[in-house]
Amino acid sequence: PATFGKPFPDHDMPGYSEHLEKRFSEMSAKGEAEERFHGDFKHNVQRDISYGTEPITEDLLPKDIALAKPYKVLGDIIRFRRGIAVTARTRALIEEREPDRHQFAPLKITLPSGQPFPADYYILRGLTELDAWDPEQSDPDCFKRSVRIMKMRAPLAEYSHGIAMKRSGIKDHHIWHGFVSPVSGISGFGYYISDNLKDAIRDAGLKTPDIVRLKEA
Repeated sequence: PATFGKPFPDHDMPGYSEHLEKRFSEMSAKGEAEERFHGDFKHNVQRDISYGTEPITEDLLPKDIALAKPYKVLGDIIRFRRGIAVTARTRALIEEREPDRHQFAPLKITLPSGQPFPADYYILRGLTELDAWDPEQSDPDCFKRSVRIMKMRAPLAEYSHGIAMKRSGIKDHHIWHGFVSPVSGISGFGYYISDNLKDAIRDAGLKTPDIVRLKEA
């Protein structure tokens, strides 16, 4: 309760759904939309914001969110309805290690009073996806098959210690999505980060959601 709201603030996204519908109509009229229906278009855009590995034109990304409460403090990494946003300090740490590898776009955050929240935020679209999970080196009690894919057991903080990641599959990467398919990868976390980036976040005193440690195979 003491920290609730810092990484997961209550908010709304006024006008964003209507904006996507308008853009779909405009793009369809020009033959630029691959989807036939607005619902499919909207779903694909919102999926790609969180998990896509190719840049998205900024016109299709959210521009602002409206906070439902007068938060005095937000995390340096926050989850909003369509993805992740980070402060300028967090962005700098990522770009210092992986310049031009990921996509960032400004996100305006507004307080209930109508005043802007006093910090600059950017949507983070991590464009790297790695299949680095090592099932043979992982503790079998820490994961299970769920329908068609392997999943970490919940709560993740309790079972993460037994999940092993291959250094050979990570190489020089510092932030990435985990690849998941019916035959490879494991589901559980939205993002993975390197020890180097984690230490930099700690040393900078950034406020983040809990970061749990995995094994290195």
